[in-house]
Amino acid sequence: MGLLPFRREGSSSKPSASNSSEPTGRRSGLKNRTVFFGLLAALFLLTVGCYKDGQSTWEAFGPVAQKQLDLFNVLLWVMVAVFFLVEGVLLYAIIRYRRRPGQDKPPQIHGNTTLEVVLTIIPTILVLGLGIWSVFALFEIDEPPKDGPDPLHVNVTAHQWWFEFEYPDAGNSKKIITANELRIPVDRPITLSLFSDDVIHSFWVPKLAGKLDMVPTHENNMWFQADSDKIDEDLPVTLFGQCAELCGLAHALMRFRVTVMEQADFDSWAAAYGPPPTNTARAKQGAKVFAANCTLCHTIDGPDKPAQSASRLAGFLTGDDGMPVPAPNLTDLRSRRTLAAGIVDLSETSLRDWLHNPEDVKPGNYMSSRAELYQNGAASLSDEEIDSLIGYLLDLR
Repeated sequence: MGLLPFRREGSSSKPSASNSSEPTGRRSGLKNRTVFFGLLAALFLLTVGCYKDGQSTWEAFGPVAQKQLDLFNVLLWVMVAVFFLVEGVLLYAIIRYRRRPGQDKPPQIHGNTTLEVVLTIIPTILVLGLGIWSVFALFEIDEPPKDGPDPLHVNVTAHQWWFEFEYPDAGNSKKIITANELRIPVDRPITLSLFSDDVIHSFWVPKLAGKLDMVPTHENNMWFQADSDKIDEDLPVTLFGQCAELCGLAHALMRFRVTVMEQADFDSWAAAYGPPPTNTARAKQGAKVFAANCTLCHTIDGPDKPAQSASRLAGFLTGDDGMPVPAPNLTDLRSRRTLAAGIVDLSETSLRDWLHNPEDVKPGNYMSSRAELYQNGAASLSDEEIDSLIGYLLDLR
């Protein structure tokens, strides 16, 4: 007699109602999650276009950006045409020559030399043509036109996480160093030498030119120009740029602005560049506070001296707290419109918040982690000292 299978008393071979509904419940939960995340993704895509000052590459404000946009459009539409042609032929063949009920196995084809040669030659010609045209287009925008206005040269140095702009000759042999706000005259070529003091960054102003990497110990060069006939607003106009290469904790907050202005306005700004005045009692007290606490890293009285820059970079590379580090030149802070690499508008309130505790405004910045004032969190300055600093930095805005 064979052994009967063990069955617990009261058990049934039929699946319980709860067990039978379990797969249905799992499918329902999966469907709900799919719908939820689908709606979330759609909402995210809709919000992408809500910012009024977008960094769009589809709106070119200069010859470099326009040439790059033309090149992109041609390549894009050629690829779209090829895609629809190939997929159209494929779908036609699938539908037209599908096997129908009752049909015998069709005759097998083992190649067509003529067709294979044609389908090899056509893509080769297409790829070579687009490639040669792309190379010529890129060489065409490699340097500014020789017969145009004299270029204005700017040295751009990337730091974690802000940009430094140096004009070796902004006019009348005047050297200017500023940060996070690049001012350029309209209808004049701007040549840029790109450097990095720490890691790889990338310089990008979408409406003026494509991005270019900024590599430590290496110089890259580019140029762009803002054309008045492509700008449908009254000057000055503000364009937005940012670092386009992941470079650390505050990468997303490493922004800058480009102000396009008339040449006369640019000359006036360059002529006014200089240390802030100390006409008021508050400003005089602020100058003393600045000299006692800030000059290790910041310069306030003109361009940084080479020895200062070298000392600050060496201090940064040691990684030790309390050592000097590269920091934005503040000589023209009163003429700027933003603070903390373009993430907040500059005002007495925002500057007070920044001086009180930079980490609350821009997490990850080196001012809060390396400066002696902030080793215990908030600044070791009284409210009166911070107020006098604001008066010194922003008087006569």
